[in-house]
Amino acid sequence: MILPLSGKKSLKLYFLIFIFTLFIVRTDTTLTKEKKSILEILSGKFNPSEDSTYDIVPLQYATQTGLYIHGEVLMAFEEMAQAAQKNGFKIYINSAIRDFNSQKYIWESKFNGQRLVEGQDLKKTYPNEITRVLKILEYSSMPGTSRHHWGTDIDLGYNKNINQMLTNSAFESGEGLKFYSWMEKNAAKYGFCQPYKESPEKRNSNLKYGYHEEKWHWSYKPLSAKYFKIYRDQAKKLVPKGFAGSSYGENFYMDYVQNIHKDCN
Repeated sequence: MILPLSGKKSLKLYFLIFIFTLFIVRTDTTLTKEKKSILEILSGKFNPSEDSTYDIVPLQYATQTGLYIHGEVLMAFEEMAQAAQKNGFKIYINSAIRDFNSQKYIWESKFNGQRLVEGQDLKKTYPNEITRVLKILEYSSMPGTSRHHWGTDIDLGYNKNINQMLTNSAFESGEGLKFYSWMEKNAAKYGFCQPYKESPEKRNSNLKYGYHEEKWHWSYKPLSAKYFKIYRDQAKKLVPKGFAGSSYGENFYMDYVQNIHKDCN
């Protein structure tokens, strides 16, 4: 039996109990928030401008304003960009973090025929929706499954012509080939790898599906490898949904997530 206290001793005890209770509640809330935040990052359901973990890409390296990237990735990129400049190359970031809604806009504009893909209105060219989904997945991720959500992956180029820099042919001859060869030789020194190098069949013959090669897409392995492992472990919580055509991807979305080059594993 606890005997009641009175006076200053009673007030002091109640105050200590109150503080202890606040500490426990705050700790529980923080743990819950941290556990939730990793799923938000992996699915792109967060705003990088409201999180000090992410930095805006300086305009000297960006082809557009408002690009955000993980702070650690930006530091590594700047070091790489400075080394590239000494070797006669300028590196620009064309795309960095894309949140769920940005990816949804890209996806649905292609799915609904509002945005042409290889000059085609896919809604007309591919009236069968699952065939249309697979066509889009050659180069575009379903919302919630893109590595661009993570803040670790960037689309790079050697000039500010974004449309040109999002084609493999831009890196297969002339200045582009020299730039790409330099990246292949040096990017790993700064932590970067190419997740969609070579064809999906060459990357992983055990998986039926995968994105086509993207010579412009580079990933900061020290962070992305950790996120990749967590994504696989949490896959059941990250089933893509909430956009046109999402139901078709439920059975094969993990092939696209997992089919990356061995350099990025």
